[in-house]
Amino acid sequence: MLIMSDEDELGISLPSTLNYNILDKKTSYYSDNICNNLVKDLSDYNNVFEFCEKFRGIIENFNKLSFLGQFPNDTCTVVKFWMYDRLFNLPIRGKKVNYINNIIPKIKTIIKEDDEIQGCDLFDFPYLKEDFDIMKTLYDYATNYGTIKKYIEDSTYICNKNLSNYINTNDELYINEKGKCNRSDKENIGYCKVFKYLKAPYIHENLPRLLCTVKSLETFDPMERHHELHREEGPPEILKQKHSLPFSNIIMAVIFPLLGIFFFLFILCKFTPFKSWLKSHLLKKGIIKFYEGEEYKQEYLNESYHIDGRHI
Repeated sequence: MLIMSDEDELGISLPSTLNYNILDKKTSYYSDNICNNLVKDLSDYNNVFEFCEKFRGIIENFNKLSFLGQFPNDTCTVVKFWMYDRLFNLPIRGKKVNYINNIIPKIKTIIKEDDEIQGCDLFDFPYLKEDFDIMKTLYDYATNYGTIKKYIEDSTYICNKNLSNYINTNDELYINEKGKCNRSDKENIGYCKVFKYLKAPYIHENLPRLLCTVKSLETFDPMERHHELHREEGPPEILKQKHSLPFSNIIMAVIFPLLGIFFFLFILCKFTPFKSWLKSHLLKKGIIKFYEGEEYKQEYLNESYHIDGRHI
């Protein structure tokens, strides 16, 4: 049987989990006497006072509660599943509780006559943990059905392996339990009575099976995917070189042409008359410019002489 997975594993927020979180936050601040007496009555169990405070907080706000999912107005059933689940998880001498028939009478004593929970029998679920876990799993799945359906029909949502397993496991669980309770030789009448109660309003016979197709990438185990990436991309040193490769290409594209030009000029100057021609050409050009400069200076001096001579 698949226990309710965390939101991180399924990739979505499940209404059933959110509903139980709502109840976990209800605390009564006026129940110290009642809860201290319950602690004495259940002295073999741990965390009794904390459970009692929350349970009393829930009862005091019973008619104000509202929930998410397929059955937002089914306060009685949600509270019952919360209560039974918390009672089964009360540690007794370091061990988990598997049977709560000796606890239920003590819990009944902390419900007051004026508590407004008329029409809600909080104590008609199976007292055996194995039977209760099955019923809770099916009820939670029915609560979450509409939300899951909405997500997987959204083209932007990518179904993951955990959600696919959650759907398939709960579908198989429902089919198996329905078959057990349809047999004439029912081993547990009480269990099947609760199943029938849930099946009629909450888990319909014609409920279409949800299809959640996992993408090929997500079928990898996380460790396998880790090794696969290393096989494809190599060790960190190589990855680092890959990331720096584009910048290196830019540098080489600039340096190689410059080196080619220098090498070409070196060959011309070393093994051809180009060096002598260039030298004589530059020398000739320098001499011409020198004479042009001298002529310009001489012309300037002559003009200055004539001008100055006229003014004397």
